Amino acid sequence: MRHSIVFILVVAMLLSPISCGRNEEIHTSPEKQKEIVLIVKSKEGEFWKTVKMGAEAAAKEFNVKLIFDGTKDETEVQSQIELVNKYLAYGSNGLILAANNYKELAASVTKANRMGVPVITIESEVDALEVRSFIGIDNYEAGRQAALRMKELTDSKGRFIILNYVRGSRNAEQREKGIRDEWASTPDMKVVESAYCSSNSFLCGQMTKEMLTKHSRIDGILALNAVASIGAAEQLRKLKQDGNVKLVAFDNTPEELEWLQEGVIQATVIQNPFSMGYLGVKTAVAAMNRESVEKRIDTGTKVIDSENMFWLDNQKMLFPFVQ
Repeated sequence: MRHSIVFILVVAMLLSPISCGRNEEIHTSPEKQKEIVLIVKSKEGEFWKTVKMGAEAAAKEFNVKLIFDGTKDETEVQSQIELVNKYLAYGSNGLILAANNYKELAASVTKANRMGVPVITIESEVDALEVRSFIGIDNYEAGRQAALRMKELTDSKGRFIILNYVRGSRNAEQREKGIRDEWASTPDMKVVESAYCSSNSFLCGQMTKEMLTKHSRIDGILALNAVASIGAAEQLRKLKQDGNVKLVAFDNTPEELEWLQEGVIQATVIQNPFSMGYLGVKTAVAAMNRESVEKRIDTGTKVIDSENMFWLDNQKMLFPFVQ
């Protein structure tokens, strides 16, 4: 009997560490929160602030840590490359990128992919096959929509200025191409000048003034991003040409919506930056979990004017963060 009791005690002692080990497994701390970095073209501006809001909403929903960063200006390509390298070195689990250059960010995407970090691009594409998904608009089609609205405003005839933003930007090039292709079969629609104002509102305004002064008659201006649109609108008001020179803009900053209601801007092509941010995080989480994701997600555009801006569906696009 004594030998049996000793045997039982020895067996109990041997098993006790195993039992402790199992208890530790049951009560282990939760898995470390995965980290996604969102690098945008510029940390300034309403558009990118809205992208951030959408991304933050998704990060909360999918329980991931979100880091938001970007360059000071959309022309800073090398600075954006350095930002990507920095966060890859930190060990981020996923990368969402709004690239400042279609070609030059390709190597950064390839590097991230080699390190096992899935890359989702939003708003602007990158020339790299390793991009898991692009989330944004069809910029060529957006340009066509702007051109069609200007045709309606001017009865398919007139002399026009295209006020573009960053030279070499794929988005900018695609928007202008859409305009020119749409007007190719309308000989009375003539582009007399196309200029780049480098996403600087003061410069955009000065260039608008110079072009209006240089050309004897201008019937309309197509401004291809928010900064160009604001600069053009301000000059038209100063020169008392608002309404006489039709202005079709891009995006929906508070300033643009005010100019729209006052009749300085006749129409604006809006995107959905909140959805870009939200879907960017959602898609990155799926990619990190090795789920299949759509190669392209079109967030859509819509032409807004002073009448339809108050429609309920359009209000949801104009102010998605208050729904």
